[in-house]
Amino acid sequence: MADVAEAGRAAPARPTAGVRSSRLALSAACLLVVGVLCIAPVAWIVVNSFNSAGLGAFEPSLQPYREALGNPRTVSSLGNSLVLSVRAPIAVAIAFVIAWLLVRVRIPGHRVIEYSLWFSFFLPILPITVGWTLLLDPSHGLINEAARSLIGQPLVDLYSMPGITWVHLTASTVPIMTILLAPALRAMDASLEEAGDMAGASTASTMRRITLPLVAPAAITALLAGFVKSLEVFEVEQILGIPAGIYVYSTRIYNLIRTVPPDYPQAMALSTIILGLLLLVALAYSRALRHFEGNATITGRGVRTRPRLRTRRAMLASALLFAGLGVGVFLPFGVLVLGSFTKLFGFFFIRDPWTVSHWAAVLGSPAFIDALGNSILVGLAAAAIGSVLYLGLAWAIVRARVRGHEVLSLLTWLPWAIPGLLLSFAFLSIVLSTPLVSELHGTVVPLVVVLVVAMMPLGVHLIASSLMQLSPELEEAATMSGASTWATLRRVTMPLVAPMLASVFVLIFMATMRDIAATVLLATPGTRTMPLLMFEYATAGRQEAAAVVGVLTSAIALAITAIALRLGLRLGV
Repeated sequence: MADVAEAGRAAPARPTAGVRSSRLALSAACLLVVGVLCIAPVAWIVVNSFNSAGLGAFEPSLQPYREALGNPRTVSSLGNSLVLSVRAPIAVAIAFVIAWLLVRVRIPGHRVIEYSLWFSFFLPILPITVGWTLLLDPSHGLINEAARSLIGQPLVDLYSMPGITWVHLTASTVPIMTILLAPALRAMDASLEEAGDMAGASTASTMRRITLPLVAPAAITALLAGFVKSLEVFEVEQILGIPAGIYVYSTRIYNLIRTVPPDYPQAMALSTIILGLLLLVALAYSRALRHFEGNATITGRGVRTRPRLRTRRAMLASALLFAGLGVGVFLPFGVLVLGSFTKLFGFFFIRDPWTVSHWAAVLGSPAFIDALGNSILVGLAAAAIGSVLYLGLAWAIVRARVRGHEVLSLLTWLPWAIPGLLLSFAFLSIVLSTPLVSELHGTVVPLVVVLVVAMMPLGVHLIASSLMQLSPELEEAATMSGASTWATLRRVTMPLVAPMLASVFVLIFMATMRDIAATVLLATPGTRTMPLLMFEYATAGRQEAAAVVGVLTSAIALAITAIALRLGLRLGV
């Protein structure tokens, strides 16, 4: 049974001289692009991590590293980050089961559940976190107030490691990992699982010995993405961790940047340390994927994608998922929506609590109109440019196989080695200090570039994992028919990976609707996006207006998601 995956193996044909030259040119171009976009900000961070004089001068010194590693809070922050990163493997396991139920079983309501997961991931995490505080704050949260009246004590303390983990799992980690794994399962030949069933294997055994190995590239990518992002995020940890004295790596850097004067050298030293760690992790990731390079699940003989037969367990699984979505997604979102209509955010039981004045004020604000236009423009530009760039990079890594593809794969992980705030600061410094390029400051171009760079690790390796599921014989057949490399990419490869391309397009657009850290320093008042406007409202104490922007942001992102998903599924295999 373990040999079922060998059905997709195919020995690659030796490319002709013309094909080799085309691949060499593409790989050289990819190395140049990645070098400029990824190495420049990373090099700037690393060099300045040895600068004890700040940004105005350069004095080589190891003092920033001594200060960083000699601070007990830094050590505890790194330990807390590693503990909280355990949510990544937990989320992968949960997401794999959910994706299998949605794609292979197609449980009742699977489309509603899948759209709800997209909706959950697109919900801005900042107001959703505030929504959870209104529900689970130990002193005045609605759920804890109800629990105190029933059992005499609060049910859950949100300001804790389990509380932080819960918000991350429900708001982003499980939804995004399910989204990442679903296209890989859709591309898998159903006859492979049917062979296991006919051999007498149980469903659990078939999933463990056949399904999971075949989608392992996507699963490993999701696991690594979850681990890396768990070291970077700071909004949830800043809101829920600081009141409980829980500091993580990202909030430590955030606080170093916010000190007066900012301690950039120590922040960059900490980033460089994480850079070294993540480079080792990325190297291990690349080596792990080699074991699965031959497990193609789409070959020239076609595939069967018929779902498995539904049973009573499928009905139970559907009911549990709907219940989980109701509690984990729609409950805090409902509080967010209600909060946008309250005179004072979260005070539902005062006399005459409701009003629409906050909606009228936001919708009539010129700042909102400008932010809406900027978000759509930046999102569409970054998504279009990023999708094409990531496809070229992934193809160069997986298919070109020329000298340097391993280095290229490693370089694409670099942007995640830098926290978003420092990535934003690095690009701002490069833009302002480079002749001609400085003219772009105050336009949306720097925002588009930083978002494309920030999403590069996820986009490239998601498409790469999808390409690994395509047997090379499909592209070799086009080459033998006289098609050029570019024609093969356009007419064979792109249609087959269309579902993943659609997912990546939406993920990049979503980043525009969610990202704060990577764009906050690059944006000017005229190029401010909706999440930045929401962040300004929240930090200024205008929680009601922030809730309005959060609801509108979610509605726009959900509409774009529905269009892109339908287009991707129509073009997919």
